[in-house]
Amino acid sequence: MTTPTALSGNHIGNYKTQSLDTTIAAELVLFAFWRSQTPTQRAINLNYNTCAARSTAWHIAKTTLATQSKTQQIYYFLKKVLDSNLIDALEIQGEIKMVGAIEEALVVAGMLESLGIPYLVDGSIASGIWGEMRYTQDIDLVADIQESQVNLLLNAFAPRFYISEVAIREALESGNSFNLIDNQTGWKIDIFILTQDAFKQSNFQRRRQISIDEAGQTLIFSSPEDMILQKLLWYQMTQQSSQQWRDILGILKLQQPALDFAYLQQWADTLQLSETLDQAFRESGF
Repeated sequence: MTTPTALSGNHIGNYKTQSLDTTIAAELVLFAFWRSQTPTQRAINLNYNTCAARSTAWHIAKTTLATQSKTQQIYYFLKKVLDSNLIDALEIQGEIKMVGAIEEALVVAGMLESLGIPYLVDGSIASGIWGEMRYTQDIDLVADIQESQVNLLLNAFAPRFYISEVAIREALESGNSFNLIDNQTGWKIDIFILTQDAFKQSNFQRRRQISIDEAGQTLIFSSPEDMILQKLLWYQMTQQSSQQWRDILGILKLQQPALDFAYLQQWADTLQLSETLDQAFRESGF
């Protein structure tokens, strides 16, 4: 693998736009504009966009079921924003609260921090900070949870959140994830357990703290390089998901002036992702 260079006439033929109805020239202007925004501005915009999308879904639910009960309207809304097999676990009472993904992540992160549990925000929220924003139905966090903290978690998150002791203990044993669901908002949060895997440890050590609003509140995110590598892994695991690929290209295009290419190449070799990363470089204009 050779060190990539920025978009030029030699690379333009390989460039792949984020959507088929966008020209390369228009997309370059768009990404230049996004690049001019600070991470804080992007976090504010991401929060607004995800809140607006859920508010629209809630308005549709109330309009469609105008003559039905509030419970039925909430159930209709939840079917649009949540996996159907999780709806019955919720205990929403009264009006459902509309909040964006960043606001929701801030609540969960604050609870984890109060218990002394380090975390990072991962997944679509992190890739929206570092790349192209899109709506997501859930929020991914990685947390360094110990067996001794299970009861603390249960006491801290219940009753506001649906939380399962069995699921937490299974996640700790397997190194996978468990779900939280906010009974006030309907947001689902996937908590991935930090394992001793070398790449995951490296990712956790390189996390970035970002101010996410004008009040100076902060969240800790996975770095752009680690998001690219993680999404390359997910791309392989999901049988080449087009959405994962679009996320990868979005981060590469937006962050190209600041990426640590040596780090990317080192871990791509280790994780056997070199060929796929090279393809992503080509399609993002390097």
